[in-house]
Amino acid sequence: MKFANPLFLIALSAILIPIIIHLFNFRRYKTVYFSNVKMLEEVLLKTKKESRLLQYLVLALRILAIAALVFAFAQPYIPKNKINTRNGNVVSIFVDNSFSMDANAKDGNLLYDAVDAAKNVVNAFSYSDDFVLTTHDFSAKQSHILNKDEILSLLDDINVSPHSRSMSEIRAFAQNTAAYSQKNNHINYYISDFQKNSLSGANFGNDTAQVNFLIPIEVKHTDNVSVDSCWFLTPVFNVGQQVTLTVRIHNYGTTDVNKLPVRLYVNDEQKAIAAVDVRAESYADYQLNYTITDDGVQCGVVKIEDSPITFDDELYFVYQVATNNNIIVVKSKDNRYLKAMYGMDSLFVYQEMPEKQVNYSQFKQCNLLVLDQLKEVSSGLASEIVKYVNGGGTLLVFPGEETNLSALNSLLNTLEAGRYGEPVQSSLKVGGINYESVYFSDAVQKNTEKVTMPQVTRYFPILSPSAATASEQVMQLENGSPFLTVYSCGQGRVMLSAVPLDDSFGDAHRNALFFVPLHNVAIMNVKQSRLYNTIGVDESASVSNKSTSAEKVYKLRAQDKSLDFIPEQRPAGNDVMLYFHSQVDKAGLYDVFLDDVKITSLAFNYNRSESDLDYYDADDLKAFGGDNLQLIDAQTKDLTKNISDSFNGTPLWRYFVLLALLCIIAEICLLRFWKVKGN
Repeated sequence: MKFANPLFLIALSAILIPIIIHLFNFRRYKTVYFSNVKMLEEVLLKTKKESRLLQYLVLALRILAIAALVFAFAQPYIPKNKINTRNGNVVSIFVDNSFSMDANAKDGNLLYDAVDAAKNVVNAFSYSDDFVLTTHDFSAKQSHILNKDEILSLLDDINVSPHSRSMSEIRAFAQNTAAYSQKNNHINYYISDFQKNSLSGANFGNDTAQVNFLIPIEVKHTDNVSVDSCWFLTPVFNVGQQVTLTVRIHNYGTTDVNKLPVRLYVNDEQKAIAAVDVRAESYADYQLNYTITDDGVQCGVVKIEDSPITFDDELYFVYQVATNNNIIVVKSKDNRYLKAMYGMDSLFVYQEMPEKQVNYSQFKQCNLLVLDQLKEVSSGLASEIVKYVNGGGTLLVFPGEETNLSALNSLLNTLEAGRYGEPVQSSLKVGGINYESVYFSDAVQKNTEKVTMPQVTRYFPILSPSAATASEQVMQLENGSPFLTVYSCGQGRVMLSAVPLDDSFGDAHRNALFFVPLHNVAIMNVKQSRLYNTIGVDESASVSNKSTSAEKVYKLRAQDKSLDFIPEQRPAGNDVMLYFHSQVDKAGLYDVFLDDVKITSLAFNYNRSESDLDYYDADDLKAFGGDNLQLIDAQTKDLTKNISDSFNGTPLWRYFVLLALLCIIAEICLLRFWKVKGN
């Protein structure tokens, strides 16, 4: 047994008062003379013995009553945890406010029950304790130590959040805040529905210096169907092109879903509709086909109707239909093969420049810069190319018979790309193709038994500057020599070809396998990189840098006018990075403006991790920790008392108060009835 207020035990000295009173009876005796006391002697002896017994009993009851009252004020308890509470507590409370907590409950939703449980936790502690409140929001108010009144006020302001943090992130955030407290005892309460995906990687057994309590909120099983994700089968889009959008519908429920309508809208116009069937606890991929009718930024959304969980019934996405893809070829002579590959394709805007008449100002609007068999690379041209590549541009190099390799290699050395050796006379075929490369991805099947490989009669060896240089061999010759290699240089890339598009070097320029990577490198800058961002996961996005002044800023504005803010922005070559810092908290479509001129659009969706409504039971939760992890039933009638008992142990002060009352009543009864009997 321990005492919450042991200093009150000093009051036990008060038991000396009845002892002194009983030992020193200050009552004066009156002498009465009798002529003959012989008849009174037997009665006197009997009365004296009974009186002394009565005094001893009264003394014992008074001592016991005083001691019981002192013990009651000292608040004795039987401890359950080996924690010294003398220096106070810092109580950390996590309230799960993710989308899953918006499910229906008896008195509202699960979040309401969680907030009510959190208030009971707070009321179980005193005003001298410190408090830390954590939710999925990680707001600035939650990064400070709170007193009892402050945390009770913040609990009333908790709403459902679009963010979904892992348990490791939640614990780290709470512990960083709790470190500001001067209290020694750390007590953590986690109030949640405890979805299985929320506790992945959690191990409370590591917190040997802390005590952790889990308070599960009772959940009724709810079926849920969500639009999980979507993607296109083509990387580049043109007006009039028929495209296929693949949509994944996930059924997390225990019953099959039949004929669920799935609708596709692009720019507020319905483009496709399908009725899907999805088995229980499974998913299905469906393809929605439609024709692109407009160029520029296309804003789409896939919708289903499923209740009561609705946050994942819509999936927003954005893609770009290219109006032009500028390719500049700096040449020493005409090349009909390059013109046929890029100039005859409506996807590209093809422009040729003689090597002595180069317009450097157009490099910034160029998606691909091609150096085709140049005789010389002037210092001015080399300087502009370095600036272009480091800023995010793509350079494709074809050496030629009359090329000054020294000047060309000087440029490549500045870019830290490979360099060319003197041409080698040898009849070889392409012996290896990197089918996993992005330049071949989804373009060629791996079975090459019936594929005719490009053949060369001469080639320029490609020598890498060092082993540490970031490079990718797309194709190589039979002897292992690189045939087509890509180097990462600054923000851009450099692709080197071992042969020019010339008959004197073989037939590579007439082989389809060679044209696949050359075509793909040209569309890299218009290839769709990410259709949408996930709130709480993707906190940045890259957009084309169209600002000509450092004073101009980009703005992000929701299409439904619910949000308008200026994100953090950093130039990155030909692009600019926008950082959101959790400012976007609502799914939807957002326009990016530069001085009130719309540049592009971005799509944001809620995290689908909350869609899987599968929960841990009590036995599962106990496996996440050792002796310092305890479960508390949120349905307990007196939750505050249960929480107090779970930490402070079993309080005994009530029993001592009752004992003191019984002693007083016993004394009264003893004095009253013993006196009557004596009479």
